[in-house]
Amino acid sequence: MVKNNNLWVGLAIAVILVAGASYYYLNQGESGGIIIPTSTTFSSDAVFDSETGDVLITFNASKENITADSLELFISYDELTFTKTNTFEDVSFPIDIEVTPEAGEETIYYYAVVSYSDKTYRLPTDAGSYETVEIIVSNTTEETANLLTFTAVPDFDNTTGIVLFSLSASEDNKTADVLLSTSYDNTTFTNTVNSTALDLPGTFEFTANSTETDLYYYLEIVCDENTSRLPAEGAEWINVTIAG
Repeated sequence: MVKNNNLWVGLAIAVILVAGASYYYLNQGESGGIIIPTSTTFSSDAVFDSETGDVLITFNASKENITADSLELFISYDELTFTKTNTFEDVSFPIDIEVTPEAGEETIYYYAVVSYSDKTYRLPTDAGSYETVEIIVSNTTEETANLLTFTAVPDFDNTTGIVLFSLSASEDNKTADVLLSTSYDNTTFTNTVNSTALDLPGTFEFTANSTETDLYYYLEIVCDENTSRLPAEGAEWINVTIAG
């Protein structure tokens, strides 16, 4: 009977020791022992969309189904002065925020402040730190204009003494103002034809001097608010034989 009592006493002591040890380790926190992670963290990723011209910032939480009290976004273009550009209430994560950069800027800097469960989280966490996004500056209109090329084909009619110019562009449905400069000595060029609002492909005429044998010319073409020269180099010209 004594042995049985000792057995039960031993079991009771063991249960108490296990319970006490479990309580001790579960409440150690930062001092050591077993730590059960319960904190929530936040992060962000940003990318520049060259098609829309916007910066897309995605904010994430380390746990699912997180709704923060608020999210404040601060933006800068000089790394010195940050301006609060957006404030969101009752924010469900993840969340995407589009930022339209100011014209001419090449870099955007940002940080955010999240309020959640009576705590404030800064992204990135270090005071004074921020994230950087490079902005790819492009001008679609200029790129298209630079790719636009022109072709001029002269045809001299020795019966009438008229040079018929056929002008075309590398793209359809273009309208241009055309300035023709001509010379007979390859030195002094004079503006002789000014054709406005010429639909391309199109033609225009120049009446040559019947006593001359050679015609030198170049074209200045204004299309889509851009001026092109044909031939492209400023000192070049094109020669046409106009002898009868």
